[in-house]
Amino acid sequence: MLATLGLAAWLYFSEGPSGRILGFAEAEMELVAAVEIGRVASIQVEVGAEVAPGQVVAVLDSAAIDAELKVARAEEARLLALIPAEQARLEEEIQMGLESLQRELAHQREEQRRIAAEGEALTSEISRMKRLVEDKQASLDDLSPLDLQRASVEALAGEKPRTLELLRAQIAAAEERRKKIRERAGPETGQIEADLAVTRQEIEHLELRRAQQTLRATRAGRVSTIYKRSGDVAAPGDPIVDIASTRGRIVACVPERSAVDLQVGDTAKLWVRGRSGAPLTGRTAGLGPLVLELPIRCRTLPSVPVWGRLATIELDHPFALLAGQAFDVAFSRSPASLTALTAPAAPASPAASAPAAAAAPPRAGAADGVPMAVPPALRARTRFEPSGILPRAAEARYVVVSDDTGHGAGEGAPWLFAMSATGAVDPEPLPVSGVSELNDIESIAAGDGGEVYLLSSQGYSAKGKRKASRTALLRVKPDGRGFRVDAEVHLAELLDAAGPAALSALGLPGGTRPLEIEGMAYRDGALYFGLKAPLDADGNALIWRLDAPRALFDARKLEGAGLSLWARARVDVELAGGPAPGGISDLCFLPDGSLAIASTPSTADGAAGALFRVERPGPGALAPRLVRRFPGQKPEGIAPSLSPGKLMVVFDAGADVPSFLELPWQG
Repeated sequence: MLATLGLAAWLYFSEGPSGRILGFAEAEMELVAAVEIGRVASIQVEVGAEVAPGQVVAVLDSAAIDAELKVARAEEARLLALIPAEQARLEEEIQMGLESLQRELAHQREEQRRIAAEGEALTSEISRMKRLVEDKQASLDDLSPLDLQRASVEALAGEKPRTLELLRAQIAAAEERRKKIRERAGPETGQIEADLAVTRQEIEHLELRRAQQTLRATRAGRVSTIYKRSGDVAAPGDPIVDIASTRGRIVACVPERSAVDLQVGDTAKLWVRGRSGAPLTGRTAGLGPLVLELPIRCRTLPSVPVWGRLATIELDHPFALLAGQAFDVAFSRSPASLTALTAPAAPASPAASAPAAAAAPPRAGAADGVPMAVPPALRARTRFEPSGILPRAAEARYVVVSDDTGHGAGEGAPWLFAMSATGAVDPEPLPVSGVSELNDIESIAAGDGGEVYLLSSQGYSAKGKRKASRTALLRVKPDGRGFRVDAEVHLAELLDAAGPAALSALGLPGGTRPLEIEGMAYRDGALYFGLKAPLDADGNALIWRLDAPRALFDARKLEGAGLSLWARARVDVELAGGPAPGGISDLCFLPDGSLAIASTPSTADGAAGALFRVERPGPGALAPRLVRRFPGQKPEGIAPSLSPGKLMVVFDAGADVPSFLELPWQG
């Protein structure tokens, strides 16, 4: 009896059948709420209904906003009608002035001709009087009045060209003013234009408020609770509908005795509780940093606390999960983890350390990267915070961009930097001529004609300002040891000029205020931009494609350049022991056709990063596969390594010494 009771207790309190561990589908609750006070017009879903991303779940009454929109659009129409009327009035005024000036010019020309004729007559008369004086037929007193009259005529004749020139200048200025008025480029209609811009901003704001009255699901899930019904009033933040969803990840409750040896990268098999069949497979993507008391869900007996770590498992293949669904989980050590346990200490030299670091598994808390050798003389001249890297095989070096350069009064110095294959940074920066400053340069890419592209973040500074140098997209050409600017456009300004419809098509329904671009790559004549922010409604990072960079630089406008939203990718990072929405910090196409994506937190504060691989990138929804996480580090630049078959990663360390890492990139 004692043996039977002991066996039963062991089975009851053990990790699970055959040593398996309890796991459950990670649940996320999406609270759909109003952003401003309003009356619920309709609820479009029922409890238990499945919803898709973007599906309408509730509609609020927008009658008040619609009325404001009508008033604002009427004001816009009034101002639009006022501009041509004001132009016509000003043109008529200028035309009258022009006619007066032209009449005066004609009169002055006649006066010039009259004075010239009078001068010729006086000259002839003076010559005749001189002969009479010589013949003693006239006295000198008869000649003096003629000399005085000729001096007066000569003075008038000398002044006329200046008068005529002044009149011509006045006529030219009036014609230029009329031209600017026709082009709406002068200050005369500036006040109306300013009022029109304010009205259009108000319309855009009202349209945004109007759109916010239609509440949508941001991700797929199932309706769990409905808090409001038609006719109810919802205050800002009041919950209306709750949607339970899962990101396709499993959280396993790993008891303390099993948690010590578990590592990120270990494989896992998962069996759905209550079902038979082949197990699902996955990989450990994250581990809790501490051994803590596990949630009640993890307890065998609710009254008996259990200590351990929560392990996050990413499934190898998609599987329809129900939030909170239970699994039995069994872990096994991956080959990479076994190699890491027996690998010798990394050698001291940077060249030898990079392969060893590349072989290490993506383990939370592990320090990746080899410190760059930055000369003290260079650090005394400039900040050096790598944000992008470009291999130059013919020069056996890398070109590195830094999002901040210079110090104090020399901030924003137009410099790039050179780094050897072993991480030694040149003491002398690479100058960029043709531009006064480089500000917040986040990425660099090479075209197929020897040109190099540099891109600023397009974002606002910490002080809430976005000066022109922060929106630059530059095309530069090699020039001696450095580069010279060959062409320049300002992307954010062009986007603002494109209008709300074009911005919405690019995933910017709220305008360019949240825009941050940190990634750029070149392939087959096109540029690709990886956005750090904003993410789409489902938390995916956005990738734009620019089909014709040359057309953009030639015309300096987006029309004809083919800028479009090319793809979306989920590239989350691990921050403070949990998942955080990730934005693209850099991207590059590799010789094997794959796409590498580096990510850092999109908007959250903190140092964290990850590296993803897309085997066959194409338009639409991408399926990135996690390659490695970089806890506590910011991978800001990636590029094909100078070493064949490898990827180069550079890390921004702020005021500390930056680092780099080479990773194998096969299969």
